[in-house]
Amino acid sequence: MESFTWAKALTDHPEKTRVAVLLPGSGYPVEGPLLFWVGEMLGSLGWHVQAVRWTPADSPGSAPHEFAANAAERAFAASPQASQRLIVAKSFSTLCIPWAEETLIPGIWLTPLLTDERVRTTIGGSAKDDLFIGGSQDKLWDGGRTSESAGTFLEVPGADHALQIPDDWRASQQAQAEVFARVEAFAMGLRT
Repeated sequence: MESFTWAKALTDHPEKTRVAVLLPGSGYPVEGPLLFWVGEMLGSLGWHVQAVRWTPADSPGSAPHEFAANAAERAFAASPQASQRLIVAKSFSTLCIPWAEETLIPGIWLTPLLTDERVRTTIGGSAKDDLFIGGSQDKLWDGGRTSESAGTFLEVPGADHALQIPDDWRASQQAQAEVFARVEAFAMGLRT
């Protein structure tokens, strides 16, 4: 994996630096529309944004949760010291949810793998107020976790695993605009 600076923090006060890490899906790069616009948004809100890109040599092997957690750790290590940290992960990279829970880093989880038992167990026992966003037609969303007491779950009606409405680019664009509005509100609500 490699990480790179997407946007630099807009602050002259290092003690107020906020760092967000963007983690891709297995086949969905940070340049994909969901992560691209979230990276742009967070940069405009003054966050230092550190993005991760998979390389051909990367392989999660038999430890995908640890692989995703390691990517997050390394991206944070390559970033400035932060008074506030945030993870924005798509699909495969949401396997780092258990690590984020241990380190108490809030997360925006785009199309999380709610069919994964470790992820579900972690979310079920969490006290963090993370944001989970998935599509009603995404089999890995598994109907969301609307019964959970922690976190906010947003289900996009008719959306697939890319949070797109099949065969309707206008509806997809509108749905993703709603997603971005919710992401922005979540990020702006985080305390430093």
